[in-house]
Amino acid sequence: MTRIKNIIIAIALLAGFSSQALAASTSGVTNVAVSVPEFIILHYYSGITLNFDTPAAEAIDEGNSGVEADWNGSTSGNGLDAGSLMNASLELDGTKTNVKLNNVWAVRGFSKSGDAKIEVTVPSGTLQNGSSEITMSDVKVSDDAQSGKSITTKLNGISKGRATTGNIEMDLDFSNTTLSGSHTGGQCTITATTL
Repeated sequence: MTRIKNIIIAIALLAGFSSQALAASTSGVTNVAVSVPEFIILHYYSGITLNFDTPAAEAIDEGNSGVEADWNGSTSGNGLDAGSLMNASLELDGTKTNVKLNNVWAVRGFSKSGDAKIEVTVPSGTLQNGSSEITMSDVKVSDDAQSGKSITTKLNGISKGRATTGNIEMDLDFSNTTLSGSHTGGQCTITATTL
């Protein structure tokens, strides 16, 4: 029995040594590279309607005036002159209203520098309602750090949650506005370019 036991142990040891002697192993290193293309996504609104709040109607007391009258119904004397009227709560004479449209564009993507150039142009700066006009001027883009006709901003990769958002700023001139209601026809174009 011991002899059989010794034979079994010897066979087991030989089997173990022979399988190790026959096994071979080697390894190699694979270098991995990924080529990421330049890619940019611009999010924007194709239409924006500015709804200005309605100012309260006002009655402005311009004081008293002495008026000469004759028996035929003709009058003369002090009358209201447009150049000397008292101010109302809303005055737009000769001034432009600066408007900042917050978060109206966003950009994301990949570029060699990680940046993009955002620029704005104005193909049509006049909004009309018949003969009534509102003029857009000094239109700029901004990202809260800078503002101008053209700015350089971060892309922050492709993730929606990391997109850079930005604004449009403009001056509106109401000096030739004579009608209420919708004034249309103004356009600005935002262009995003990888850098």
